[in-house]
Amino acid sequence: MLTAISKLIGVLFTGSLTAISNDLKEAYQSKLDAANDKERIAADERITLLESRKSSILAAQSSPVERWIRFGFAFPFVLYNAKLIIWDKILSWGITDPLGPELTQIYMIVLGDTS
Repeated sequence: MLTAISKLIGVLFTGSLTAISNDLKEAYQSKLDAANDKERIAADERITLLESRKSSILAAQSSPVERWIRFGFAFPFVLYNAKLIIWDKILSWGITDPLGPELTQIYMIVLGDTS
């Protein structure tokens, strides 16, 4: 059971690694295609930023404590979405109150793309 949850958490964060890898590929290509030093410097800065994001995600995924902390933050919002979709929308059995502004902001940070 714990192994399955751990694999699920890994799958959730693999998507962001794929996106960063694709962005890195584009940044390296733009560095190669740069016509002047200003464009090369901008591409180098983008590459440095993306590499640091990638290493941060990889370091976080290597720590089991970090994985459980991320899971703990995400789990209530996953339950909230499941209730909204299954109970309220598909089965039409209820109405869920919207999240307050503070929880909406946390929701977007935890589940949304913060880039």
